[in-house]
Amino acid sequence: MGTRVIDIQSMTEAGVDLVFNRAAKMPRKTYYSSIVTELSQVKKTGNYHTIGNIGRAEEKDEGDIINFDRIKENYETNITSTTKSKGVEATLEALEYDLERVVEATFGTPLLRVMQTYKERECADLYNDAFATTGADGVYQIDDDHPLQNSALVNDNLATGALTPDNLIAAKNKFNFIYDQAGDYFDTEPTHLLIHKNKLFVALQILESQLMAMELSNTKNVVEDVMPIKVVVNPYIDYATATDVSPWFLLDRTLTDAGAILQKKRGTWLKTWWVNENQVYRGAALEMYGVGIISPGYGIVGSTGA
Repeated sequence: MGTRVIDIQSMTEAGVDLVFNRAAKMPRKTYYSSIVTELSQVKKTGNYHTIGNIGRAEEKDEGDIINFDRIKENYETNITSTTKSKGVEATLEALEYDLERVVEATFGTPLLRVMQTYKERECADLYNDAFATTGADGVYQIDDDHPLQNSALVNDNLATGALTPDNLIAAKNKFNFIYDQAGDYFDTEPTHLLIHKNKLFVALQILESQLMAMELSNTKNVVEDVMPIKVVVNPYIDYATATDVSPWFLLDRTLTDAGAILQKKRGTWLKTWWVNENQVYRGAALEMYGVGIISPGYGIVGSTGA
């Protein structure tokens, strides 16, 4: 007796679950995990307040009242988790003639790959777009005039120029003039340099040469000694092939309450069903998360590379 339609349906359902779950457990190289802080959030929208949201401590004379500050909502970043999805389908005939190949090529690794690629782009675009995206403080997320709530000072996290020794030193020094919301020194240092993959050898010349890179001299490369920075490459960072221009970023990855955030609501899962009218088997991979930059002005110093 030949294979019946109901047999194909049963085999497909079991095969798709097996292939998808196996592919989901396979180790995959990720880039986004090195440039975002992952936080779990059961609510649809997460609320994140700016670092150092209260004023300075002060001396209290005997009998005087204590001054109380409260968090100001206008410096709050809201990240909303949304559903990301990709759907695929296969006809009954395709499944019957070549069930194993169709299931593997449609409902397994390829489906998970496109879901991951979407996430990679969203996380990298937090940096690519930071020069033109307004943050919670009312200015671009990477800018030279981040206002402080309790001080006339500003934070400047906008570096300039291409990735060179001088420009890297200037960008690092900007961390020395980052203040909390009261205008007091905020202790932060760059730990990572984020670049496009095509800039890797430039970065290694600057950070690991014994002599100063990009100049004809025997000047000792002090950058190597005083800036123990880890290089992070990411192919999703913008890169202009014609001009070799690419943005670059110094990150303080020790901060968990500033910088790029991946807010996870629910991990990837698979929904499958038969469309009975035309006997097509469909599957959709879904995931719930949101991304954003919190505490703008902290944790990131970036240059457009131009």
